[in-house]
Amino acid sequence: MDLIRVESIDDQRVAVYRELHRRDLIRRSGLFIVEGQLLVERLLDSSFETHSILVDERRLSALPECAAETSVFIAKAGLLEEIVGFNFHRGVLACGYRRTPLAIASQADVFGETALVVACVDVQDPTNLGTILRNSAAFGAAAVIVTRQCADPFSRRVIRVSMGAALKLPIVESDNIQQCFLELREQHRFELIATVVEGGTPLETAKRARRTALMIGNEAHGLPDDIVHLADRGVTIPMQLQTDSLNVSVATGVMLYHFTRVAVTE
Repeated sequence: MDLIRVESIDDQRVAVYRELHRRDLIRRSGLFIVEGQLLVERLLDSSFETHSILVDERRLSALPECAAETSVFIAKAGLLEEIVGFNFHRGVLACGYRRTPLAIASQADVFGETALVVACVDVQDPTNLGTILRNSAAFGAAAVIVTRQCADPFSRRVIRVSMGAALKLPIVESDNIQQCFLELREQHRFELIATVVEGGTPLETAKRARRTALMIGNEAHGLPDDIVHLADRGVTIPMQLQTDSLNVSVATGVMLYHFTRVAVTE
């Protein structure tokens, strides 16, 4: 294990961890940060390459054996908090290298005869996106598609809320979501299902195709009209007590449960 003692907040070797409360590593940085023992272990166990680890000297012995293959920066607790810029009690962080964003074509060989894909159209809240990723992993989605207007799937908050689901799920980042949907339907035989607040098939009666793409819209505005019109059908969660809608991540969880555990395949 390459152990490196850090004595100053100005040490450029840990610049990637500095002032994390003021900024997050953006997509073009090529890097991402995970926080806490569990997520550091999940990064180390994943197929992503680890850049480095920053650890409170008191937590060094808790690092897993696989950490031996990366640079480990050690700091006293107070200095570590100074570096990251907030009261940090998890004791360890790690930095990973992002990969080139996936395209739908790259997933063609991994789609089984039965597959469900979740497509997030402009889901902007990191907590919502993180929860959707966690739900998608839990219910066995084959992949998650995000538009460029979505929250960054590799932001610290999204990774934290998703409990590292972004490190396991194939994530496709699309610059042209309409073209992506057409490719799913015409080349990969997916049925496109739009989640809508009203006017769709009630969820409890909805069946599913063997290959299904579940289209999820923005928190405030839902799916754009042109995306709804592109869909093969819409599905609605019936609600009571004049409830107008559910939180997008909650609704996605309900939809995923139905289409992976309840719905009869057509």
